[in-house]
Amino acid sequence: MPTWWTLTPTPPPHPSVSPSHLHALACHLLETPASDHTAQTKPFSTALAPITSTATPGTHLVVAWLDEPTEPDLARRLATPVRLGPRTIRLNPVDRHTQPYTRLAACPPAPKARVEFTTPAYVKRGKRQMPLPEPELLLTGLARRWAAYSPQPLPPAAVTEMLETVHLARHDIRTLPAGSGPHQRTGFVGHAVFALPPGTSRAAQRAFAALWTFAEFSGVGAQTTHGLGHVRVRLPGPRTEHAHRAVREGNTNPTGTARTRAGHPHHLPQNEDA
Repeated sequence: MPTWWTLTPTPPPHPSVSPSHLHALACHLLETPASDHTAQTKPFSTALAPITSTATPGTHLVVAWLDEPTEPDLARRLATPVRLGPRTIRLNPVDRHTQPYTRLAACPPAPKARVEFTTPAYVKRGKRQMPLPEPELLLTGLARRWAAYSPQPLPPAAVTEMLETVHLARHDIRTLPAGSGPHQRTGFVGHAVFALPPGTSRAAQRAFAALWTFAEFSGVGAQTTHGLGHVRVRLPGPRTEHAHRAVREGNTNPTGTARTRAGHPHHLPQNEDA
């Protein structure tokens, strides 16, 4: 099932860690000798992201696993120091959060989502970089990753309706490069509100909510295994029993002590736009 871990690096990493170094660390933590390292779609994402909702706020390493039947033995990999580029660091677990695909697919329907892009989101249309929060491209990528790893398919008609009607309601973003030299990518960070029009079916709204909640695990856009496209998502509506169950059962730290990580997923009052 989708799982993310929040890890504290010691000593703190340099602010401009190379995406290739971050990718190498994630592969070391999550892949096995049997993994297909050349696969276009990989069952994990990673990011160095500012986190304020844990007991130790600061820049943390977030790694997420998407495959339903398997989960890496992360505790064994964390028992010894690891390399992040030229530096040797230790990673201390702070938080662990899981959400079964069945629960994600049963998200309450939502007509809008406020998305914070905390690391540069890198989007391409064909061979062209497109540093814009284009909703159809972002959600198409999320639907593709969901289909690759979830045993719980989303209704095709609902996904099609969502992709054909979703729009960008407003945004406050800026471009930000990631990497350097020939491997530099131009992404965007900031906030955006995505919405479905009035009259959209509840099935399409449910698929919309499920995919944006999934995005907190999978990341959005390309090169999410290199630290790009990490997001935090806020969905409209009061906390439902579904959300309370997710907090009670899905948020635990690696030692098994119950922990609530504020902000995943967030819920907004119905009359709040962003």
